[in-house]
Amino acid sequence: MLLELPASLHYPITIIELLKQPNDDVAKREELFKYSFKTKVLEGDSFGEEKEVEKTFYAKFPSSAEGTLTKWKIREGAVISSNRTIIAEIVEVCPHDVQFGGMCVNCGKDMTEVSYNTDRPDNSRAQINMIHDNNSLRISQDEATRVEEEAKRRLLKSKKLSLVVDLDQTIIHATVDPTVAEWQQDPENPNYESVKDVRKFQLIDDGPGGRGCWYYIKLRPGLKSFLENISKLYELHIYTMGTRAYAQHISKIVDPERKIFGDRILSRDESGSLTAKNLQRLFPVDTKMVVIIDDRGDVWKWSDNLIKVTPYDFFVGIGDINSSFLPKKPDMAAPDVKPEIEVVTEVANGDSAEAVKVETSDSPKSEDSADFTSQSSVKSSETADTDQSALEVLVSMGGGDDPTVLDQQSSKQEETIAAQQQERPLAQMQKQKDAEADAAEAAEAAEADGDVAVNGTPDSGALTKTESNEHSKQRHQLLIDNDNELYYLERSLTKVHSNFFDDYERKLSKAQGGRIAALRGSKGVNKVSLRDGADLEMVPDIKTIMPQMKLRVLEGVTLVMTGVLPTNPFFAETSDIWKLAQSFGARVEKEIRKHTTHVIAGRPRTNKVRQAARRPHIKIVTRAWLDTSIMQWQRVEEEPYLIPIHPDDRNPAPGDDDDVATVTSNEEMHGTLSEDGEIYEDTDDELKAFMPDPLELDEGGVSPVETLVNVDWGDVDAELAEFMDGEPADSDNESVNSMGSESLNSRASESGGELTSPRKRKYNRSGTSTPTEEGNENVEGSGSSLSKRVKIARARSTNLNLVERASTPSVGGTEGSAEVNGEGDEELLGDDDDDDFDFDKELEAEMEKEEQRQRENSRDSSNSGLL
Repeated sequence: MLLELPASLHYPITIIELLKQPNDDVAKREELFKYSFKTKVLEGDSFGEEKEVEKTFYAKFPSSAEGTLTKWKIREGAVISSNRTIIAEIVEVCPHDVQFGGMCVNCGKDMTEVSYNTDRPDNSRAQINMIHDNNSLRISQDEATRVEEEAKRRLLKSKKLSLVVDLDQTIIHATVDPTVAEWQQDPENPNYESVKDVRKFQLIDDGPGGRGCWYYIKLRPGLKSFLENISKLYELHIYTMGTRAYAQHISKIVDPERKIFGDRILSRDESGSLTAKNLQRLFPVDTKMVVIIDDRGDVWKWSDNLIKVTPYDFFVGIGDINSSFLPKKPDMAAPDVKPEIEVVTEVANGDSAEAVKVETSDSPKSEDSADFTSQSSVKSSETADTDQSALEVLVSMGGGDDPTVLDQQSSKQEETIAAQQQERPLAQMQKQKDAEADAAEAAEAAEADGDVAVNGTPDSGALTKTESNEHSKQRHQLLIDNDNELYYLERSLTKVHSNFFDDYERKLSKAQGGRIAALRGSKGVNKVSLRDGADLEMVPDIKTIMPQMKLRVLEGVTLVMTGVLPTNPFFAETSDIWKLAQSFGARVEKEIRKHTTHVIAGRPRTNKVRQAARRPHIKIVTRAWLDTSIMQWQRVEEEPYLIPIHPDDRNPAPGDDDDVATVTSNEEMHGTLSEDGEIYEDTDDELKAFMPDPLELDEGGVSPVETLVNVDWGDVDAELAEFMDGEPADSDNESVNSMGSESLNSRASESGGELTSPRKRKYNRSGTSTPTEEGNENVEGSGSSLSKRVKIARARSTNLNLVERASTPSVGGTEGSAEVNGEGDEELLGDDDDDDFDFDKELEAEMEKEEQRQRENSRDSSNSGLL
């Protein structure tokens, strides 16, 4: 190590004598050299007066390290004026790079000892904690690098990656509601089949007041085969926000033989943070070979290593039992659409396919969750509004590791567990569901009785007792276990593993000169050193591979969401669904545009749904389409997820056209359309933000628009035709002439005047025109009003560069229709800016030629007059 001078010395110092020579052994606190320094002190004279004098003092410098001195970096007589100066190089007997509880694991010395010349304590040499189950064991950066490199070589040799696995709502779902135990003992209960395989364990010191608590654990369907298959491709680690005792019990349930996870379990007791997760806790040097699966992306700050899975919500309304320590998710908009879509999917247990009821995020399950949240919330938070509490704000800001905040979170966790145990939310929701089903049955029975009275048919409600029980069992079941997330997750993880090692082998082969060069035994082949059969320099990065795979899923899709985003618009772009859609290649926008391809709707007949319904190319689907595409890592067909569109929305009545067009304009231009279809009143300040810059006119200047008030548009049409220089009328000219004539006719009709037909002129080679209809006059080129107006316009400057063309109904047409391009969309002229610009340039060039020709004619006339 390099020995440095501490900041505690009186600088400058002068080296007087070196007491040790190279290759000498040095003990800790043994003197290395003599030095002198000067400082001012107060001395008293014989009269008792004190004065400040400068004196020279001598001292010896003790070594802060133990080992062999190999080289001096200073010499006798040298003057050193600052600290951090390297004075010697010492090879230590022990580098103290592995420490446990403040002691060196190798030499057993106390790492907490310090002296006056200790600039850096020995315990600072080992600051990294990368052990799963212990916070006391620390290692140095060099040791951590060595350990990780050995682990990576071992994984590369066995063709494995590292997989960090979350527990709650990722591979299991937990609750403390004792209702589950009662249902397990009742085979007649409609939920018996769903809960009969639920596992349970008791934590003696857990729960309110430390009186113990029973946990009921439901394994995600297909978990056993998932872990067995994935463990062949990945080395698995558990990372949970639950306690260590909780994590160990879960591990015993999912991995009873300890072949899959072993001791690789990290809980909130050792993670170093109770509010967030960090890969550096387990992999402090390199995360190139690490994949994460978790139902929460925010706790990982949406790391590129993350595969965000759909939360497993078997116990309806319970959520994550350990979420008290995590940031609160923003409230989502309550959906009105609750479709169940029957989709044929492959099942993990075999190659056959079966119809699976896919519940969307807008299913009754979400509604039940909302009911439970409102009914069985903790008493301390009953009076709280939708605003976040001070605790939640601290957690979301990253200050949740404060001891005071952690105490509050621990209390909240105990209150949550106590609420589940006492209020029994599953039983309450079961009663509510039974009451709703009974009311529905009563209504059906009453309707059936009416049919008997009218038609004389047998009573359709007269079922046998067995049939009634079976019907009740189908209708009243609360807990449904039809999740197939792990099947698709296994497929995605397999693809990631395959792409990673394909890329690694491709790089390795390229570095060695390719396969052909290796077979030929060429002399120019690069010999890559493979230690333990691996080359760490060629290892690709998961943070590059996975995002590239995801971006291809929804590439080319432009989404607009309605009824599925948080109710607070501040959280819209930070919501899970927004970030997930972007990470899978979709472009997410707030308003519907021409390039919009999909609308994700949580409710029917919102304004955005009605807008999209008028555009046949836009697919209006439920959120289940987006969730399924993300879950399967492939864009699924939209047909099963399409939302039925009301005929009035698809084909609006003529009387409603104005309203729809106005709503479209307001929503797209100002973004003031609410999710409920209401338009907020914009304040003056808000409207000013969308208005163009005001005109900047010179003093006494006039806006160019005002000069067009009294324009004779007939002259304009004639002069425009002159500047075409006698060319045959093509499609562009016809378009211009037709527009001019139509505008003329419309203005004539508005003013009550007579309608005139478009002017037609015959052109000769000289460029002069001859009118072919009555009422037309030859235009004087030199004094034309158009030329004068052009000159005046050139002398002015304006910021008016964005103009919206108001459509004018044709004569005899219906009013109130703002249609452009035949689709009823209001468009800005900016779409044709390039064409208009080219036309203006050509027109301006023709005008300049005409003026030049007029000046030459005038000059020739003057010369002939003089002659």
